[in-house]
Amino acid sequence: MAHEYLNEIKLLQEMIESALKKSDFDKLASLSTELENSVKSLAKDPLLKASITLDDLGQLRKLLESVEKYQQQTSLKFKNYTLEVSRKRKMHQAYKQ
Repeated sequence: MAHEYLNEIKLLQEMIESALKKSDFDKLASLSTELENSVKSLAKDPLLKASITLDDLGQLRKLLESVEKYQQQTSLKFKNYTLEVSRKRKMHQAYKQ
């Protein structure tokens, strides 16, 4: 049962990485919400407490590391994106004058 959740989470991770590469912040926001909901469902499932394995715990630890990496990458990419937009606006305003 934990494997179903973990497989869904792994698929979401791949989709998040793709959205990060494309700087698709809208898709990234929705995928992050889906990931959060999947993890909450995993944590709330009472049947998993009895069936979770050490391998599953290792995968969850890797998930936590990935989420931290996603947060850092998203922050950096969004910062770069906003700086680029700001620079283009300034150039456009200078061109108009």
